[in-house]
Amino acid sequence: MRYLRTALIIVILGFITSAIYISALVFQRQTALQDVGLGNITWTIAQAPSEFTRLEQRVSAIGMNDGQVDAHEVRLRFDIVVNRLKTLRSNGVEKFVQSNPHIGETLDDLEEALNQTRPLLSQLSVPGTPARILAILEPIYPKLARLSSDSNMWYSARIAEDRRGLLGLQLALTWVTVGMLIGGCLLILLLLIHNGLLGRAQKILQAKEQTLAIQNARFDAAMEAMSLGLCLLDDQYRVIVHNPRFLALFGLDEVRARIGTPLADLIAPELLPPGLSTTGPRGIVGDKARVRNDIAVLSDHIHHLANGMVLAVSHEPTGEGGWVCTFEDVSERHRAQDRVVHMAHHDALTDMPNRLLFWESVGHALRGLAAGGQLFTILYLDLDRFKEVNDTLGHPVGDVLLRKVARRLRNTASQHDIVARLGGDEFAVLHRCLDSTLDSARDLSERLIASISRPYRIDGNEIVVSTCIGIAVAPRAGGDTGQLMKNADLALYQAKADGKGVYRIFSPQMEEDLQNRRILEADMRHGIKLGQFEVHYQPQISHKTRKIVASEALVRWRHPERGLIPPAEFIPLAEETGFIDTLGKWVLQQACEDALNWPEDVRVSVNLSPVQFRQADLVDMVKNVLEFTEFDARRLELEITESVLLRDNAANIEVLNRLRSLGLTVALDDFGTGYSSLNYLQRFPFDKLKIDRSFVRDLENRPDSFAIVQSIATLGRNLQMLTTAEGVETQTQLDMVIKAGCSESQGYYFSPPVPEAEFRAMIDRKNSDTSGAPNGRSPKPGRDKSSEKAADADSADGQY
Repeated sequence: MRYLRTALIIVILGFITSAIYISALVFQRQTALQDVGLGNITWTIAQAPSEFTRLEQRVSAIGMNDGQVDAHEVRLRFDIVVNRLKTLRSNGVEKFVQSNPHIGETLDDLEEALNQTRPLLSQLSVPGTPARILAILEPIYPKLARLSSDSNMWYSARIAEDRRGLLGLQLALTWVTVGMLIGGCLLILLLLIHNGLLGRAQKILQAKEQTLAIQNARFDAAMEAMSLGLCLLDDQYRVIVHNPRFLALFGLDEVRARIGTPLADLIAPELLPPGLSTTGPRGIVGDKARVRNDIAVLSDHIHHLANGMVLAVSHEPTGEGGWVCTFEDVSERHRAQDRVVHMAHHDALTDMPNRLLFWESVGHALRGLAAGGQLFTILYLDLDRFKEVNDTLGHPVGDVLLRKVARRLRNTASQHDIVARLGGDEFAVLHRCLDSTLDSARDLSERLIASISRPYRIDGNEIVVSTCIGIAVAPRAGGDTGQLMKNADLALYQAKADGKGVYRIFSPQMEEDLQNRRILEADMRHGIKLGQFEVHYQPQISHKTRKIVASEALVRWRHPERGLIPPAEFIPLAEETGFIDTLGKWVLQQACEDALNWPEDVRVSVNLSPVQFRQADLVDMVKNVLEFTEFDARRLELEITESVLLRDNAANIEVLNRLRSLGLTVALDDFGTGYSSLNYLQRFPFDKLKIDRSFVRDLENRPDSFAIVQSIATLGRNLQMLTTAEGVETQTQLDMVIKAGCSESQGYYFSPPVPEAEFRAMIDRKNSDTSGAPNGRSPKPGRDKSSEKAADADSADGQY
């Protein structure tokens, strides 16, 4: 019994030991299965490439100005990737990370890329920043894809190891069961418990297998939804995985691109990984160099295919000796960048080089000239009367005219010249001279002037414009682009001053003249404060009463150093600088104050410059002067030229109507020299027409001049307007304008412009004598040379 009890005790102890041992094994296996179940990192790692791809997509959308994606969404995606990186570095993934040093390097690369990207997120709106971010992130995605693949393989290995452990445990239980049949019901109970544990473990394994299948399905879906073509190769460069985008990019099908097919049989050699590419490293380096000339680097490798497609290709090795290859179609992005480059350097209306590209070209030519290159010149030109075309025919016609002018410029210049539109109606030509002389530049200027001056037919209208050209010769006219363009502009200004259809080459004298003009402008502004300006008066004689009925006020500048400066020299300068507003108000006020000393039946006539009509308060200015001087508005006559009505005629006619409402009269000066005078007479009923002196001057020599003067006088009489013949110099001219039917005369035959005191004495003398002769004496026929010169000078008075 003792031995039996001992044996029983031994059996019981053995059973207990066995039970403890089995329980320990079961607990160990259950813990391992729980680790596998609860610590599954495959899904965690598999999400990293998808989230990284979404970040790249949002950045790319920002770069393409997609209005549906904003900077906030990009930052959100960036934070998700950062959190994913933290998850990958957590304790739950520690075993997997420690299983392969390459995994830690991948996480370090990802962290470094995110650190480089973080400061750029605040600059997403800056052009080129999205492309820089993509360039930083692009190499990371293949590594993440490889990391996901490695996690699947690692996890599969762990499951296989657990399965082997479970099989060993089942075998041990079987032997224990055979050896412990004497254990009876207790052993059976233990076996039932053990089998229950095995059933639970089986369910866990099935759940894990189902989870793995779902993860694989998700991975396959992500592969199919990728916008990049993806291809995984083994160490023999054979295809082991590809996605549909890869097949679509290269026009392949599943049969041709079946698993195990060498990649070299599917795509062009230059797209293969470096070790397999027939072009070798040199081809890749050359590709990179070409890409860096673009606005932004799209990827590590850009390839232009024969069919016009542009691919961004990336190759990343795997830990098993294979490769992960990605292919992205960036054709549209590349074409968009080309369009942006073209738009930034070309004029939208004419498609000619714009100011930016022209200045860059001049700078390049200057550097070439410094290195012994070819002599070149800058031809600067604009269109005369282009604003009139816009104002009268509309801006669409003006745009068509600019395109036609641009076409003529291109056709006239040589293929080596650069023709650009700088803005508005301004154009420039960079001309490379054929030799050391300027003969080719002069010849080109003459041809350009002749070409532009030919009539244009646009929408049934015949338009004639002309141009002048300023020429700057490098490096004589300047050693940098700004100086060259400035001096070409000075030469253009001189050409315009010398007449229409001419060209001028810059000389230092032009710059000196400009400095003199600046000095003259400063003196002019001080001169009005110092009382250097005077108003002289030229009488207007009535043919009916032979008396002075009015006088034209003409401004004179008596400079303390230069003497009497001709109005033709300072009036245009005053109009250009805007000083004409101040000068015009002063002349009007002075004329009204002087006329207060004249008989009440003598009017005063004051010229208004077209520039003054740009004043918003012109009418208020005239009204204030009349109120300040207490001058009768019925004795004030304002003279304007047709150019006033030519510019924004509807608004200016409204101004004229408001001026007339003050009680004054309005005269149209230099009538007959414009091309649409009759239209203006219909739109605005003037009180007087002043016949231009050019018709009066030719009365004695040209019969047609008399016919014109007579027609104007008849027209004025029919429209109930007075007509004044300007520039009467001789008795014969006076007799002819009287015969033509003019109402009044004005000119040196009666008197040149004189100071107010002399004019007042002239009124007393003239209006007391009705003979019609100046100074009460009979005039001699003809006129002397001094009178003729004075008349020419007076004709240059402009508006004053």
